Amino acid sequence: MKKDIIKRTAIVRSVALVAVAGLLLTAVSCRQGNISNPLTAGSVGSPWEVLVVMDKSQWENTWAGRALFDVLDEDLPALPQSEPRFKISRCDRADFMGILKPVRNIIETEISRIYSAPKLHFYKDLWATNQYVIKIVAPDNDSFAAFVTANSEAIYDYFDRGERERALQYHRRAHNRDLSALVMKKFGYRIWVPKFMKKYKLGENFIWLSNDQNRKHQDMVIYSYPYTDPATFTPAYLNAKRDSIMKANIPGGPEGSYMARQEKEQMTFRELNVNGKYAVEIRGLWEMRKDMMGGPYVSLTRLDEVSQRVVTVEVFIYAPEENKRNLLKHNEAALYSLKLPGEFSEE
Repeated sequence: MKKDIIKRTAIVRSVALVAVAGLLLTAVSCRQGNISNPLTAGSVGSPWEVLVVMDKSQWENTWAGRALFDVLDEDLPALPQSEPRFKISRCDRADFMGILKPVRNIIETEISRIYSAPKLHFYKDLWATNQYVIKIVAPDNDSFAAFVTANSEAIYDYFDRGERERALQYHRRAHNRDLSALVMKKFGYRIWVPKFMKKYKLGENFIWLSNDQNRKHQDMVIYSYPYTDPATFTPAYLNAKRDSIMKANIPGGPEGSYMARQEKEQMTFRELNVNGKYAVEIRGLWEMRKDMMGGPYVSLTRLDEVSQRVVTVEVFIYAPEENKRNLLKHNEAALYSLKLPGEFSEE
């Protein structure tokens, strides 16, 4: 408990860094909108950083502050070391003005008896372009704390989508056009291959793309196979299929080594809607059997309805002694650029 208080107290000091960057669901009644804004300046701040607008007394000494801190500071799943979902900065409500308003991700809070129930409001581009803002209101500290805890995933998902959209904008501008064209030629799929991936290896209905570096090794794989059974989209089937395909296509350095999942470690399985169609996201950890390499991976699996084939796109990284959240998140955004036949124009 004491450690958490010290950590929350220290966060106030980091708000100056945000300023410098600026210079150089009724239980969930959500209002989501794009506020008309004549400003054309872009948002500022670092990826996966959130500015919390909450007075110091509430942040450090109430259940409201503790609840919000716990939501933002929760570990991102399926990483080899502990890393929080967000880097947190904070400022008092009275100090929230000027150079702080263009920060890319903001949670504005207001706890007052003028509200009859807690609510979430979502705003985009409120004070700057490419900005995502949540306002959380509640009549008292206890209802605020309970509401934030109950809606933690909604809060996270909103900022997650925002960071993904920013990364997708980057990938669209700066992807490796030659390798993206290679994927189109081999599979008939459009995807923005990150620009720093320069090398590739082809297999049967498989392609491995890589930056081929010793440190901060960043890779993408794409593979497909016939869709034969609805049971395909289950953790057991998809994991077994991944292991067999990776073993056949991604060998390690020592003889007999190969890529596989770390079965004893955590894995997350999420069903999603992507481009209006069903998809599955899996997060986990990989390792090289009979070798010392490993790291996190994220995969997205969809059904190509035209050819009735299952399509998996995955990114994985190897970055020992490095934080991996931002690196993995930036690369996984490229997975969401995948367009299957019928979802894009030939032009």
